[in-house]
Amino acid sequence: MKQIQLREQLLENTILPKSDTDILLPYMEERNEIVFSVKRGRDENAKCLSLYRKNDEIMVASSYFVGIDWMHDNELAIKVNPKMNDGCEIDYIKMLNEALCEPENFEHLSDLVSIKFNRPPIPIKQQQDLLSIFLVTEYINILYRIVKKGLKKSYYIVEENLKNKLKGRILIGENIKRNLTKGNVTSNFCRYQVYDIDSPVNRLLKKALHFCIKQLKVYRYAIDTSLLENKIRYIEPYFSMVGESISIKEITTLRQNPVYKEYTQATGFAQLLLRRYSYDITIIGKKEIPTPPFWIDMSKLFELYIYKRLKQIFSSKDEIRYHFKANHQELDYLLNSKGWSEPYVIDAKYKPRYKSKGGITIDDAREISGYARLSSVYHKLGLDENMVPPIKCLIIYPDQASDETFKFTSLQEPTFDSVHGYVRMYKIGIKLPVI
Repeated sequence: MKQIQLREQLLENTILPKSDTDILLPYMEERNEIVFSVKRGRDENAKCLSLYRKNDEIMVASSYFVGIDWMHDNELAIKVNPKMNDGCEIDYIKMLNEALCEPENFEHLSDLVSIKFNRPPIPIKQQQDLLSIFLVTEYINILYRIVKKGLKKSYYIVEENLKNKLKGRILIGENIKRNLTKGNVTSNFCRYQVYDIDSPVNRLLKKALHFCIKQLKVYRYAIDTSLLENKIRYIEPYFSMVGESISIKEITTLRQNPVYKEYTQATGFAQLLLRRYSYDITIIGKKEIPTPPFWIDMSKLFELYIYKRLKQIFSSKDEIRYHFKANHQELDYLLNSKGWSEPYVIDAKYKPRYKSKGGITIDDAREISGYARLSSVYHKLGLDENMVPPIKCLIIYPDQASDETFKFTSLQEPTFDSVHGYVRMYKIGIKLPVI
């Protein structure tokens, strides 16, 4: 099997090197375009990567997704890797860990990772397995929140051969087979209900936790896993009274009451993790492992990370709102700080090129300007749209020359860099953690 390696955020019409072009040419016809896409929110076909052939050249454009997918099943795969910024590799796992310290972010994890289990698995080196560490990080953080509140007790069915006891009801067929035919007249094979923590759902969570523990040992020397390992040490004692015996059928069919949102999330991630490893823990640790095609949305991860940073500053209720919905649109953030003279519509743009002096793209300017002109936004902020000036707009972008935290406070509005050519539009950079 052949594999081509690319980077995220390749600009439109980037020409592939000849070595990669020679591999791709037999799979593309003249003037043929191939687009890899996933669902992202309301967008059913968010573009991850596009390839276009013109004569004997292939031009590529990659957006803010990283992952791996088949160009041609079982023959040629294309892998998009995280971009290096200023010679440093961004620590995306640390970003995800920090983002998940904000409880509200757990409501926005959908579409962060898209997995195509309906496609053939792709063999990759263990070190390239970005999917597993993302799933492990999300799962451990959700589990950490659950055990802090305590594991949920529930009713579940137990079938057991009891000696000199009778509980629930006797299963006549099994009792004859196991006891009466063997002369064990004092034993009874019974089915009864138990209300305890050793339920099928908690067994599923524990089984997935053991997968995570073994997987982290593989990554220990490549990335900093200390934070996740500390959380595991906190989590493990809560599962000491929970078994791990659960069938694949139970794993795949287990459903949770939607009232318990955290348990529903944890169950979903546990099923994803176990399915990703084909329910076989022995796969972990091998030099080459199979992975389903997947895409990770780095721009959404950046959004979650920025929200955590903003929430550290604007901690009062409703000072900062994430994904405020208005007129079938979703703003990244709506800021109405009590200590600032005016509110802001804020947008997180995962575009390091914005650190250079100058403006922003026309599309980004139109997008955030449009958000700041919505009547429902004015009404939410309690502003008279006919009497006040346009709402201020702020774009936050990654900049490794800036600080890792925002230096402004909720008490006094700072002076942001103005975006050239636009009125009341500003931008600010933030440094991302690096490996």
